[in-house]
Amino acid sequence: MTPNLPDSVPASSEKTETTNDTRIRNFVIALVAIALGVALFLGLKTETGSASLETQAAASTPLEVALSNDKPTLMEFYANWCTACQAMSKDLSELKQQYATKVNFVMLNVDNSKWLPEILNYRVDGIPHFVFLG
Repeated sequence: MTPNLPDSVPASSEKTETTNDTRIRNFVIALVAIALGVALFLGLKTETGSASLETQAAASTPLEVALSNDKPTLMEFYANWCTACQAMSKDLSELKQQYATKVNFVMLNVDNSKWLPEILNYRVDGIPHFVFLG
């Protein structure tokens, strides 16, 4: 006669294997999440290849000059923290390069209280806000 052998592995051994499988799976998920987070952070950080808004504003036509010459003027009211302003900066920089001889490009930072009279005069209630003076 042959002795009775169990048909399956003992329950405690099964539980240990399931626990180990769960730990390994969770560890892999955590590693993938960390890798994706780092990749996303680095991708967003290096995404802006154009000049910063501050650099563009410093290079833009001063408001007094733009209002006194005979060229049409595009005024942009912006803020450094404005994600829409940052996203549009590359396109506006390209427009400025293309039309700088024909149009004044003026950038006014809404966080600078110096521009409060213009903000009120042109009824800036959100940013980005554009005013075209022809």
